[in-house]
Amino acid sequence: MPLFVAIVPVLRVSDVERSIAWYTANLGFVPEPSPSVPPFESCILRRDATELVLRRAVAPLAKARDSYEWDVYIRLSGNELTSLLDHARRRTPLVRGPEVMPNGTVEFDLEDPDGYRVCVAEALSDTRGFPRAVR
Repeated sequence: MPLFVAIVPVLRVSDVERSIAWYTANLGFVPEPSPSVPPFESCILRRDATELVLRRAVAPLAKARDSYEWDVYIRLSGNELTSLLDHARRRTPLVRGPEVMPNGTVEFDLEDPDGYRVCVAEALSDTRGFPRAVR
């Protein structure tokens, strides 16, 4: 039986180049676009062991959601959440959080240019200074 190496989310976006810029600037992903020059049809984004694929679409999906519905959930390790949070909030508005969830993880949400909700989470050893989630 084959071994699953990774499951990679694919987001349909209206402008691959614009989305590449957002994911690299706000979350530190490294792009591998295809073709290698614009206009791009798709792009593999990588950061550490995480991959995300962007694919050009005629029209992105309409999104109706409550405050805890995500399209992408990124789970960090190594106490990196605070530095990524500081980096992201200087570049783009936070949609939610940061806040400590009932399971003890700290989460915050961003929204990309096509309206996809990206949740970044990590189980931190010290959650002092972060408010508790209220649902």
